[in-house]
Amino acid sequence: MSGQQLFQMVFCSFIILTTLSLRADSEAAGKSSPIPLRLEPSAIPYSEMNTDLPLWPQEDILSGVSEHRYKTLYSGDIDVSIYEAKPMKLRLRDFPIDEFVTVISGKLILTADGGSPQHFDVGESVLVPKGFTGTWEMQGNFREMVVIINKAFRE
Repeated sequence: MSGQQLFQMVFCSFIILTTLSLRADSEAAGKSSPIPLRLEPSAIPYSEMNTDLPLWPQEDILSGVSEHRYKTLYSGDIDVSIYEAKPMKLRLRDFPIDEFVTVISGKLILTADGGSPQHFDVGESVLVPKGFTGTWEMQGNFREMVVIINKAFRE
C-alpha cells in the first residue's frame, strides 16, 4: 500500500468519524424542524479551523508543504466543509470519492494524467470524480468549500 493510499484511507476514515459524531450530536440536540443554513466560508478565520487532518505523504508532495486546516459547516446526507491549505502541488492517484469544490480564495489547478491543466479561480466550481489521477495544485491563500455525499463513505 502506497503512502498516498494510506493517507486517503486515514483521511476518509477521519471524515467518516467526524460526520458520525456531528450527526449524533445533532440528533441528541433534538432539533425540531430544519431551517436553511447560510454558508459563509470566507468568514471563518484560519485560527478557528481544525488542525487534526493528517499530513499528505511526503512522496506525494511535488512542491510546497503539507499544512492545512478544515471546518465542517454541515453534516447530513451531504458534508459541507471548508478546507484551507498553504501553497502546494500534490500527485493524486485514484482519488477515493466524488468531490464538488468551489474555490473561495487562491487558485486551483487540476491536471489529469495525459490532459491539459484546468484552472479554477475564486467563485468557480469543479467536480473531481472518484478515480481522478493527476496533479492537484493549490496556489496563493487557497481555500475551498467542499461538498461530498456521505453515502459514498458507507458503501
